[in-house]
Amino acid sequence: GNLMNLCRLRSLIYTFMIKNYIPSNVARMVFAASMALFGVFHFLGAKDMAGMVPAYLGFIPGEIWVYLTGLGLLGAAASFILDQKVKLAGYLLALMLVLFALMLHVPCLGDAAKGQLAMIMMLKDLGLAMCAVLIANASEN
Repeated sequence: GNLMNLCRLRSLIYTFMIKNYIPSNVARMVFAASMALFGVFHFLGAKDMAGMVPAYLGFIPGEIWVYLTGLGLLGAAASFILDQKVKLAGYLLALMLVLFALMLHVPCLGDAAKGQLAMIMMLKDLGLAMCAVLIANASEN
């Protein structure tokens, strides 16, 4: 009777809190903190990063692109931390990161001097994009 109910309650608490809820939220917060830090770095290093902006996007100065992407990173981080519009933020962040991989890193893959770093950065951005998708898919809002 009571012992069986207590065991069921313990099992439910374990499954919900320990196995699912806590690890998922910790992962989301760590990911959000990383994105926030990347966003801050975009603001602090905009002049240095502006040279990475492809020439065909020159209709807007490179620094402005860096600030806009920094704002996107900070916005996604805020969304994940505040648990607001997480699906939208996650999918938009994933799109931005995939675009980074395609527009910034893929063109450098054939370059003898930059190829290895471009591959590392491309894989990093694609991995982060997939994490953003997982966060978006796990969210109810």
